[in-house]
Amino acid sequence: MSDDLQSISDILASLPPCLMAQGRIDGEGQHSQTLALMAFSHSRVGILVTDADHRVLIANHAFSKITGYGCEEVLGWDIARFHSREQKPEYYQQREQLTRDHHWRGEVLCQRKTGEFYPELLNIDAVIDDEGQVTHYVRTFIDISELKEDQTRLQIKAHHDPLTGLANRLLFSDRLEHALKHAERHDTMLALLFIDLDHFKAINDSKGHAVGDNLLKQASRRLSQVLRANDTLARFGGDEFVALLDHDVSVESAQTVAMRLLEALEAPFQVHDGTMPLSASIGIALYPSDGDSQEELLRNADAAMYRAKRAGASRHAFVDKRLSRQMQSQLSDELTLRQALTDPSQHFSVVYQPQMDIHTQQPLGLEALVRRQSPNDQHGPREFMALARSLGLAVPLDRWIIRQVIEQHRRWREQGSPLGDLPIAVNIVADHLFDHPDHHASLDRFLEEQLDDAQWLTLEIASDSLTHEPSTTPDLLHRLKRLGVNLAIDELGEGHVNFSYLARLPITQAKINGALIAGVGEDARGQQLLSGIAQLLTNLGIDCMVVGVENQAGLTALTDQGIQHAQGYHFAHPMAADELERWLASRE
Repeated sequence: MSDDLQSISDILASLPPCLMAQGRIDGEGQHSQTLALMAFSHSRVGILVTDADHRVLIANHAFSKITGYGCEEVLGWDIARFHSREQKPEYYQQREQLTRDHHWRGEVLCQRKTGEFYPELLNIDAVIDDEGQVTHYVRTFIDISELKEDQTRLQIKAHHDPLTGLANRLLFSDRLEHALKHAERHDTMLALLFIDLDHFKAINDSKGHAVGDNLLKQASRRLSQVLRANDTLARFGGDEFVALLDHDVSVESAQTVAMRLLEALEAPFQVHDGTMPLSASIGIALYPSDGDSQEELLRNADAAMYRAKRAGASRHAFVDKRLSRQMQSQLSDELTLRQALTDPSQHFSVVYQPQMDIHTQQPLGLEALVRRQSPNDQHGPREFMALARSLGLAVPLDRWIIRQVIEQHRRWREQGSPLGDLPIAVNIVADHLFDHPDHHASLDRFLEEQLDDAQWLTLEIASDSLTHEPSTTPDLLHRLKRLGVNLAIDELGEGHVNFSYLARLPITQAKINGALIAGVGEDARGQQLLSGIAQLLTNLGIDCMVVGVENQAGLTALTDQGIQHAQGYHFAHPMAADELERWLASRE
């Protein structure tokens, strides 16, 4: 027998009677054996030693504390008596692995003396004699009940909404993904119901968040009671809920559930100072007719919900196929635009339109305009700029345009071209500047880095942007002005800017919208309006530029009113830099 095995035998022989003492030990090695015995007895890990047939020979005090069984009570028991009949599949591979590897580790469901089941993490190691035969098994284990409970709590917290206890987006997404795969395999239908409480924000603002949270909890309970056990209801945040119906679904059943959900909210809700009514709008999207992916179904259900909300409170609506196609087109446009902005020079170009002195017929400045280079582009500059603005992509596009303009101006100056002496105007989307002052600071830094001399650059801001944050706009524009750039107001006449407010802004030029000069030659009141605006701007020290001059009649009307500066197709179309150079050379 090996020294290790002899040591184990000696320890077994020295154990007290309750641990089945077998024989005695002599004085040799007494100290190390005593230490081993102390470690065995005082360990917080449960330890069982069995014979080769898995019958208990010895047990330590931790075993007794965990299981409730006394040490002497279990002597001779088959180890299977402690284990539940319901185990994980790997449990049944235990003996095969012990025979092969002489070791097994896994989770086992066991039973205390009280009858209570608990999970334990178990290690089993075989003791092998000199002849390679298994003589004993040493089992060490810990009770992992608290660990499992902590894991359960963390899992619930990670997958459930803390306020209502409903599934959150993460858990809902996982269940929807499984439901979609099942529906695809079995060629079945599922329904997504997007539920939004009507006028909830107003209630939350007027009554406070405590009342709002109470209403959300009550509403979630009522909605849950309508659904079947195998349906999933999730809170997506705020007052938005989504229900997944993925068993025995039809158009009729989805509509029936939607109506029952609305009915469940009809009774007044209890709040601390009485009762309060609450209703919802529900949008219904069906798989596969309304989409075959999570994103598409959620997007279409959301759009259907807004259709229901526009029709009035407490309504439901299915997906409008025409609107769905429109949304697909918008999504395609968005994807195309985002891809284009990864390398703008491959997808966009900058063109320049001269701004003219009417009397001398000479250019006095240029406006830089962006154009898409895609031959398949179905959208004009205004449309794709509006799309970029709505998607929050206008800022990087603005910065790219300014860089192109700065580089082109530098080339013209180095070449000694007369174009290098002309001021250039760039229209920027300014809403984000007034909403987020940190964006304004970012633009300040960008211009300081890019520009050595800023006097030639004019930043044009649409007049409707000026009313966004009227109290802070003047200060923000003065900060830009201090960088040395000129500021102009574009599309004056489209927004609601009054002239007393305009006088507070550090602008050097205002561009009158071309719509104001349409038919002005035949309209006396139109002539007076145009003349009055031009005179007011002049009195404020602001240069008046009229855009959209398309023909000689429009030019004549401007001349009659004493307006000197104009821009439009009557003079020149927007041109690429080399074409503009040729245009200017031909005039000279």
